[in-house]
Amino acid sequence: MKFLHAADIHLDSPLKGLEEYEGAPVDVIRGAPRRALENLVDLAIRESVDFVVIAGDLYDGDWRDFNTGMFFVRQMSKLREAGIRIYLIAATTMPLTR
Repeated sequence: MKFLHAADIHLDSPLKGLEEYEGAPVDVIRGAPRRALENLVDLAIRESVDFVVIAGDLYDGDWRDFNTGMFFVRQMSKLREAGIRIYLIAATTMPLTR
């Protein structure tokens, strides 16, 4: 059995304050999570994994627009079409109590 695991993807994170760094490739850095998810999907298909686990923060709060969700759905559709299951594990901010 083969699987891939990813965590804390933070799709379309605004990365506040990035513009403060002179010469920072802002657009390239902000696009990195999308490229990482595309690479993960491509690798899963190429390696014919049985399933993909995505844990933790898939997004940073609310989407700025629906393009974030549409992008995610397109990537997950590629996995579905390849017969690869997807398991999402959401992080919670619930305090641990005794």
